[in-house]
Amino acid sequence: MVPLEVATTWARMLSVTAGAHAAAGAPGPGTRIRGRPALDYGSGPWLGLVDFQGLKRAEREVLTPWLSQRAEPLLLVRHLLLAKPLGEDVFLELGPRALEAMPEGFRDGPRPILILAPAGRTRPERRRQYLDALSRLSVPLVSAGSSLWAIREFDPEFVVALARLWTESERADFRGRIDPSQTRLFDQQLPAAEAAVLDDLVGARDEESEIALDVESVSALNPDAHPLAVFAAVERTRNRRKGPRERTQFSARTIEARLSARGFPEDVPSCTEQFAARAAAVVPLLPAELQRAFEASELLAKD
Repeated sequence: MVPLEVATTWARMLSVTAGAHAAAGAPGPGTRIRGRPALDYGSGPWLGLVDFQGLKRAEREVLTPWLSQRAEPLLLVRHLLLAKPLGEDVFLELGPRALEAMPEGFRDGPRPILILAPAGRTRPERRRQYLDALSRLSVPLVSAGSSLWAIREFDPEFVVALARLWTESERADFRGRIDPSQTRLFDQQLPAAEAAVLDDLVGARDEESEIALDVESVSALNPDAHPLAVFAAVERTRNRRKGPRERTQFSARTIEARLSARGFPEDVPSCTEQFAARAAAVVPLLPAELQRAFEASELLAKD
């Protein structure tokens, strides 16, 4: 049985409903970039792959029924279609609900793929397995769309706790172990926390980060580029600036950054006057930001 520490879980629940994130990383279908949902850049839902490697057996046993019976339909409403969870091997397999819910023609072309991995539990080699497996797949869902996949990492302890609280007996036991003055608040906060976690998995709640600011700027200069392609280009430009030990094919969340970060120096073009003039008319940038935006835009142009 997975232990459920009441004080820790209750404190985490309150922090998540107050605004703390339970998942972060690459954009998802719910992410808004310059006010426009990422879903608008393509047709149909994105494909979600939940990675079970790194989770304990007891945690998997708790998450499996919660994902299939509770989370899957609620994530589908949020435009994320779940495949079967990943095990030791990275293998893309759609379950019966996904097959029934997918729009007509969904399997006929490449789709954005979001891997949901447990934060702090994913070994560096696992990211190489994502890269190798998805690069080898020749199915239409991923062929010719290899740059449109990335990783969001979720808080495994809290997601497992929510999955346990989904069952009536666990919920009643937890409710009986908190201060009686807090039980009414718990009844209100539990559904709010679940909704917040599901929103975080699809990127619906805005994240304030350095890379997010670059994504906004590059997207403004390349309005037709897919958010995952923009994220990959931005991440690659930032990966170039890391030290040799950090700049590896395991360090990044997107295939573009990993493929380009094998320890070999890249030729980095200098920002042109024409690009600087165009950028100045669209978004104000500091010199370092302008150079990164130029490099990312050049990468997008190659695609």
